Amino acid sequence: MGFDELPHAMKDFTAREFAGEKLLWAARPDVRIMILMSCGIWIFAIPWTAFALFWESMILGPVLADWLGYDVGGMKPTGNVGQSMLWIMGLFGLPFVLAGFGMLLAPYFVWRKGRRTVYVLTDKRLAILTAGRMTEIKNIVPPSIEFITRKEGLDGRGTLQLSFGFTRDSDGDRTERTETLGIIDDVRRVEAMILDVKARMR
Repeated sequence: MGFDELPHAMKDFTAREFAGEKLLWAARPDVRIMILMSCGIWIFAIPWTAFALFWESMILGPVLADWLGYDVGGMKPTGNVGQSMLWIMGLFGLPFVLAGFGMLLAPYFVWRKGRRTVYVLTDKRLAILTAGRMTEIKNIVPPSIEFITRKEGLDGRGTLQLSFGFTRDSDGDRTERTETLGIIDDVRRVEAMILDVKARMR
């Protein structure tokens, strides 16, 4: 893919950003496969969200019905203390409901981010561009890559996980610094190109 084949919104930006650099490779992730890979989370989210909503309805239903003046029979909460406890239990379950809706929307978020993402490799750097109100660009200097993990399918498409070594988080725990490219075509060739640039820049 050349600059002319990039998404329209990215053309002017990339032309300015990579002026004077030699373009070696540019591509967008295969959003369709990424969506399919996120379907496992979506399927898991269905019973999760259904149970969370059932919990909320059982806890807050009597309170809301009483507040609206409906007769709920034996389920009617008694006293301010009883209602307060039900509200607290209802609030406790709210994050689970929100998490469920977040998982249900996972394929949409994957699609939205994937269609706005472009990978660009030049003779000086590897860049990950994400378009939006403001374009975000992550610049990776190939010599900083310690090793690459390639996952490749039979059709030649796959992902590249770039590792930059380990660091310490705020709790002092040892964590690995990584960045992932995927899903991309001819992933083996792209890996070889990145390694070649890395070798040339040493």
